Amino acid sequence: MRSVQRGAAPYKYTNYKAARNDLAGRIGWFCSYCEMPIKNMIEVEHIHPVANGGNELDWNNFLLACRYCNGIKSNNNVDRTGYFWPDVDNTPLAFLYSELNIIEPAVGLQANETLFANSTINLTGLNRTPHSGNEPTDSDSRWISRLSAIGVINDSYNDWLANQNAAFARQIARTATGHGFYSFWMLKFEGIQIVIDAINSEFIGTYVPQKDAYGTKIIRPTGTF
Repeated sequence: MRSVQRGAAPYKYTNYKAARNDLAGRIGWFCSYCEMPIKNMIEVEHIHPVANGGNELDWNNFLLACRYCNGIKSNNNVDRTGYFWPDVDNTPLAFLYSELNIIEPAVGLQANETLFANSTINLTGLNRTPHSGNEPTDSDSRWISRLSAIGVINDSYNDWLANQNAAFARQIARTATGHGFYSFWMLKFEGIQIVIDAINSEFIGTYVPQKDAYGTKIIRPTGTF
C-alpha cells in the first residue's frame, strides 16, 4: 500500500465530493487502498466514517478509493485506531505482496502490528481473489485489473534486462502510473534502485519511508508505524 502525502488543504470545502480533483492532483488517480488506477468513478473516501463521528468536510479525513474498497470498508471502522493508513503510516513496510498470496502482513512485524495489518487488509477486502476461500463478488473486478497489471509488470521487467539505462527506467515509471498497482512494481524491481526511484518520482504524492543511519525504519511523524 503506497504511502501518500496530500499536503495542506487547498480550500475549505462545503461538499466533500468537490475535493476529488484536488486529491487526485496531489496523490494521483489511484485507489488509496488496492492501488487500482481509476480515471472515472473514483470516490472521495472518509477514512474515519462520518456515520461514526468522522468530519465530513475535513481534508485530512479524505482519501481516494475505488467503489469496491469504499463499499467494502463502508462504516466498518469505528475510527482510525487499529489500522495502518497510507496518509499517515509507512504502509509499504507493513505489507508483503506476492502474485500468489496477493497481500499479507510483512514478515518481522510485532504482534500488534501484524494485527493492524490484517485488520487493514480485511477492512477493504484487499486479499479477495478467486479460488482463495475469500471470494470477490461478481462485480468486484479488482483482481482482474491486478492480473492485467502484473502481466505488464513482468513484461517490463524482461524488457529492462535488455535496456538497463536511465531513460528506460523513466519509461517504466510512466508505464507503471498508467497501469497502477504501485506495490507490485516495487516488488518486481526490488533492488534496482534507479527504477525504484523513477517509479516513486512518477507516482505523484508518494511518501517514501525514511530510515536512520542504521537502516532502521523511522516511524512516520504523522502516524504510529
